[in-house]
Amino acid sequence: MRSPFSSVLFVTVILVSSTFASTTLSVNNTVFITGPLSGTWFDYVIVIMMENHSINNTYDNGHHSCLGNCTYYTSLANSNGLAEEYTIGGAQNPSIGAYIAITSGYGNTPADCNSFPPGDARCPLLQIPSIVDRLENKGLSWKAYMEGYPDLPGCYNNDIGNPNNYHFNHNPFIYYANIQNDATRCSHIVNANSQRVSQTGCGTTAIPNDNLFINDLNSPSTAPNYMFLTPNTIDDAHDCNDVSASNAWLNRLVPQILNSALFKTKKAALFITFDEKDCTFPGCPSPAIPELYTVWASNSTNPTTMAGFKSVKPYTLYSTLRTVEDNWNLQPLIASTDGSANNMAEFLRARS
Repeated sequence: MRSPFSSVLFVTVILVSSTFASTTLSVNNTVFITGPLSGTWFDYVIVIMMENHSINNTYDNGHHSCLGNCTYYTSLANSNGLAEEYTIGGAQNPSIGAYIAITSGYGNTPADCNSFPPGDARCPLLQIPSIVDRLENKGLSWKAYMEGYPDLPGCYNNDIGNPNNYHFNHNPFIYYANIQNDATRCSHIVNANSQRVSQTGCGTTAIPNDNLFINDLNSPSTAPNYMFLTPNTIDDAHDCNDVSASNAWLNRLVPQILNSALFKTKKAALFITFDEKDCTFPGCPSPAIPELYTVWASNSTNPTTMAGFKSVKPYTLYSTLRTVEDNWNLQPLIASTDGSANNMAEFLRARS
């Protein structure tokens, strides 16, 4: 975990796409039919990571254990699919360790990578493949949206304070050598919002609108298949033990996602989770339980996910990755992690 005001993961996962990959079918070894590569459950997915709270801090199960206002967290979970036994699955050194695990299956990211930028002698770039490699190999598109990121796309390796509230260790993509050293791939990491909003505390009055991200969702022809959204450190609950600000952020953003043109007209799914159970600052109930708030959601009139569904099956960060892999028939990245994890198919609807 980073020091206060550095980084924790509130993971919410969003995967969505604008262009379909091509798949080729051979008929009698002579004729080839080319068409869009369709996912088993979704053609677009968004993943959102939140930070540093267990499920008891963010979901009201009737025992009133929320830290602040968690009314939207609770209603979103109750209306959609809630995984009640979701954990980080042994991934080491969150925050960044959780982000790397959910995007590559690698669970041993060095602890120093939370404090020192990727490429530093204390945090060497990871020479391993990630979900990006699997997606691109199938012709699927991807984009990573960062709240408070510099306006020019690319691989930016430093923190930016208020009003950006961006922390580099909440951006897993800059840690992979084959992304960091590739200008084209770096250009897929972009700012989520065009205007900065000063957020000096944990109140709920100022919330970024993530307009650049939402604009992409309202352009289905160009939306990426896989989207990863990282909120700033106020909106993801990293800098606040009280979850009221993150609750307000979700309440503003998620309805825009689910009612976007992409989610209304295409097979699109939203995934949200957290990076770890422990609060950034002292004062949270201790010990924190390991389970994390984790939800699958979609548009209610064009659903790809189950509504009003709860599961007590055990899942981990690797289960999310495995779900994405199985959806598009991608080869698992690491046999012992995502390769051996159960996917989360029970939350999803198979559609043509």
